Amino acid sequence: MNGQTKQQLLAPVLAFLFALVWAERGWAILDLEVQENLVVYEKASTRSREVTRLTRGDKVVVSPKIYGSFRKVLVSFEGRRKGGYVLISSLSRSQIVERGDSELKGKRVYTNRYSLGIDLVGSFFQQGARNFTTSSEDTYEISALKSTAFFFSIYSDIPWNNKTMLRPYFAFRSIEFKGAAELKGAVNSNHPAEVSLNQKLFGVGLTIKKYGHPLDYFWYGGGLEMAEKTSTETAVEDGSILQTAEDHDKSILVLLFGTIGWQIPAPGSIWISPHLRIGFVPNSDPKIYFFETFLGVSYNL
Repeated sequence: MNGQTKQQLLAPVLAFLFALVWAERGWAILDLEVQENLVVYEKASTRSREVTRLTRGDKVVVSPKIYGSFRKVLVSFEGRRKGGYVLISSLSRSQIVERGDSELKGKRVYTNRYSLGIDLVGSFFQQGARNFTTSSEDTYEISALKSTAFFFSIYSDIPWNNKTMLRPYFAFRSIEFKGAAELKGAVNSNHPAEVSLNQKLFGVGLTIKKYGHPLDYFWYGGGLEMAEKTSTETAVEDGSILQTAEDHDKSILVLLFGTIGWQIPAPGSIWISPHLRIGFVPNSDPKIYFFETFLGVSYNL
């Protein structure tokens, strides 16, 4: 896989994830906590009609968009709730906060602080049946390959808003697939030989974590991982090494997944972070499917 192909594969996936988290940030409800007297205009102009005034202690919904020198607020006038406009320059002491931030004061909340953590991962991979052709032109028919492995991953949880976190991470995988191999066209083979496919992968990934409420322990989400093959080796049960074209292909595998997890408070700034992940590798032929369990420990910074 050359550099141009990698970029073509990665670009749309990253664009989708960026659009997803940016849209999520735009969905947050914002409140304007008024700390001074504010004039509310009917339109985004000081020449328009003054429809009402806000005083210290008022709280109104404010739009995340900026209209020139104005912010749009939701206020009541003429017996109805309508949009009005306040000058940005008049908001010297007033605060714009995300809805729900005030109810979190004094409570232990995971989603509003940066965290570092480490996972112990139990991983199950399965790849469909295939053929291997050796350098001597022998062709082996390979059954579905399966792998169970354990490895470590390190991560950081980054607040995006009070119900969304981004988790970039590094994974150090060592996968040993096992299956049955039979030499194609052989007439004296009494039983298939065992074949093993050993791969070492270094992965860089991003998980988007969603919480129904900032105080929830349960979360769900999805993400992707780009895993580069640092080594690949294929062998049959007698110990001989099968040299295949794949062994020399240090390509990048794309892992797409959905995930659910829990954030369980422990003493101090420690949190226990178990979660489950299920996904597949779309750029592998045949396709690879995987299921993984994570037992993590996070530390709030």
